[in-house]
Amino acid sequence: MNTKRDFLTREIDKQVETVTLQMKHLHYEISVLMPLIKNLEEKEKDDVSKKLTFEGSALLQALVSLKS
Repeated sequence: MNTKRDFLTREIDKQVETVTLQMKHLHYEISVLMPLIKNLEEKEKDDVSKKLTFEGSALLQALVSLKS
């Protein structure tokens, strides 16, 4: 039984590491996008902001649900 739990723990650790790396990459991508977004027209900025806010909110909700 302990071996099964150890395997599960290792798998979870691998997935957490993968997600963490993806989040770091997203942070980098957003920092690259910001100067480009600042040069857009207001309507285009709003559209990009809405899309990123929606997706960001979904990610935050998923992370918050881990605690409950």
